[in-house]
Amino acid sequence: MDISPPLNRLLLAAILAGTLGALTALIWLLAPGTSPLATMATPPPLVALLGAGPMHGAQLLAALLCLAAAAAARARGTAPRGLLLGGAALAIVVPGLAFGSMATLSHTGYMVAFTVPVLVVASAAALIRRGGTARWAVGVPVLAAIVVGLVAGRTVLGHLAAVLLPALARELVPLASTALFVGTGAIWTGIGLLALAGTPAAGRIGEALRRRRRLWTIVAACGPLPYALARLTWLTPWPLFGGEMATADPATRVWGLALSGGCWLGTLLTIGLIRPWGEVFPRWFPAVGGRPVPVALAAIPGFTVAALLCFAAVPVVLSGVGTGIGPMRGLALALVFPCWIWGPSLALAVAGYVAHRRAASAGSRPVPAASARMAG
Repeated sequence: MDISPPLNRLLLAAILAGTLGALTALIWLLAPGTSPLATMATPPPLVALLGAGPMHGAQLLAALLCLAAAAAARARGTAPRGLLLGGAALAIVVPGLAFGSMATLSHTGYMVAFTVPVLVVASAAALIRRGGTARWAVGVPVLAAIVVGLVAGRTVLGHLAAVLLPALARELVPLASTALFVGTGAIWTGIGLLALAGTPAAGRIGEALRRRRRLWTIVAACGPLPYALARLTWLTPWPLFGGEMATADPATRVWGLALSGGCWLGTLLTIGLIRPWGEVFPRWFPAVGGRPVPVALAAIPGFTVAALLCFAAVPVVLSGVGTGIGPMRGLALALVFPCWIWGPSLALAVAGYVAHRRAASAGSRPVPAASARMAG
């Protein structure tokens, strides 16, 4: 297949990501003590079975092969679909098996939680600037509540920063490695999607998934809710899952609220896969309001998160079984973190969304004319 400009840009990003991945794998092979796997309390099953060294060796080999595939495709201006799909499989499966665990899931959740306040402030500001009646109904009250919260809770927020910043410094290597692997997976997910586009197999599978996309989207949207609700109990006298500390520390309650906010954001974005504003940006969005949402903007993050959840599913269940916490608490852990159903259902929901958007662009299922008005 010919290399289109979007694919060419993704291949350049894949070359950079592959270079970083190979360098980090080499460092961890030469200095095993610096590897995030060395300090992981419950390592992924393959790491526990084979050891960290072989997995870093596989990581190095996969990174070099992906780097070579991306460089060759970009240099020639054309590449077999199989080469690109093979690179995508290597870039996603090898790091997923080596690093997919409760820890990587937590690190990703922490990074999302840090973005929630920024997104809330940006959304409120955008509503005030362009939101019409929503300016007074949502934008101004939300922004006012944020200002009041910052002023009234400055002591608590300062204490939270004093606790979080040193903890982040200690977890800098695991956080950076998680960001690298998730980012690399996202890049190669985009490459894989472009390689599959237009193939008969993708069309047949997409049509089957499109018919059931609402069901899978609803199931996937419920995935973050158990954890979100558990974290909200930190605001009550009956905290669950580590919230005992929250009763004595208001800063911990604030952090629990931020983690819950990240989960609600995930639910909201998942629901967007079947709502008009998931196809057309709301009119109050700066610069892009009223324009179609690029399919890749939903597909690449969606498939990346789905893969992250699928790879973490087995380690999450095993962590509940192998830590001696008892069958009931192990079952509760699997229900609070339902990666085993959340990941697959999210992948199916995103695939159905992609098939729906492609069918709409082809004219077989046109986007309703009211979508732009509803999005506004």
